Amino acid sequence: MKSIVRSLAVAAAVSGLSAFAQDIEELDEEEVESSSEAETTESGEAPIEIGGQLHHQKAEARFFYTLPEVHKLEGVAEFLQPGSETWAPVEEGRHYPLGSSFRSIGKDTRLTVQFGRECSIIAIGDASFGTRAQGLEEKSRAVMLQGGVLAVKLPRNLPEGLFSVTAPGFSVVNPAGESRYRYAKTGDGDRATIRCVTGSLAVEGRHFRILSMRAANEVCIQTSQDMLFTGIYGTRGDYICKLDQGLVKVTDVETGESHINPKFLEWKISPQTAVRIQRAVPEIGKNMSVSVMTFDAAGNLKNRCAFAENRFEINSGEQAPSTKSGQAELVKKAAEVASDTTAVEAEAVETEASDGEDSSDSGSSDDDDLDF
Repeated sequence: MKSIVRSLAVAAAVSGLSAFAQDIEELDEEEVESSSEAETTESGEAPIEIGGQLHHQKAEARFFYTLPEVHKLEGVAEFLQPGSETWAPVEEGRHYPLGSSFRSIGKDTRLTVQFGRECSIIAIGDASFGTRAQGLEEKSRAVMLQGGVLAVKLPRNLPEGLFSVTAPGFSVVNPAGESRYRYAKTGDGDRATIRCVTGSLAVEGRHFRILSMRAANEVCIQTSQDMLFTGIYGTRGDYICKLDQGLVKVTDVETGESHINPKFLEWKISPQTAVRIQRAVPEIGKNMSVSVMTFDAAGNLKNRCAFAENRFEINSGEQAPSTKSGQAELVKKAAEVASDTTAVEAEAVETEASDGEDSSDSGSSDDDDLDF
């Protein structure tokens, strides 16, 4: 009897343990499912099962908020909503639609507008800028210079093509780090000073591109109102500017095939050097005539090229002598040509005089030839 009772007790204990183990397994499965659901909700991406293990896709980094936010205001500032003609006071902590313009009023005012956690623009003193009107699904952001001093702060690892600072005559592309801008309207156009404080940036414009500006580099760009003149003046540091020189026809010696290729000049900009680009609109056709000139720190002309857009047949190539000896040789040749021309003209006068004496002796008249 005792053995029967003992056997029943052992069987009950075993069945209880197996039921407990089954409950533990069910709880573990529920915890795994709930944790995976939570992770899916947080990351926004469903986990992928590889080799019996769950792997989560890396979420794409977001650098910008959906809408810009006025993060901090010291002084007086206003905003202009898209489609409105009346400026209104800004409020800290409020988000504003893309396409809005902001301006700070007073020399002691500081207005900080954040585009993301590490992306912001600070308007210093009397300054203003606009944001680009765009769809909410677009990932990039752009601001337009309108006046005053602006400080832009961006992550050093910001991918290319996500942020730009624009003006009528140029665009600052791929800025990373800190940069500062001073922008002003002139009587005929505008003038902008661009300084790279940390990180890097590039500048693009019609017929030119500054490849890369680094820390402490600065450039001044002046543009006429009709966009027919661009002046690029070096103020701090050294950097390369890639200048258009039109199209050229290149023939392969081995195959005899010809190709039309764009031609460029890489000019090193340093303090007191300059680039001047003159443009002219033709009376017939749409191909603009362009003249590109570079000047060294002493003001000497170093390079000059004139061409017509989209036409390789109209291209002067390099026109300016690159050295002082070349300039002196050019002046000497010009003097020689002038002296030769004078001698030829003197000989022609003597010949005409002798011919006139002969014709008077013969009694002929040249009155009819004087009419033309």
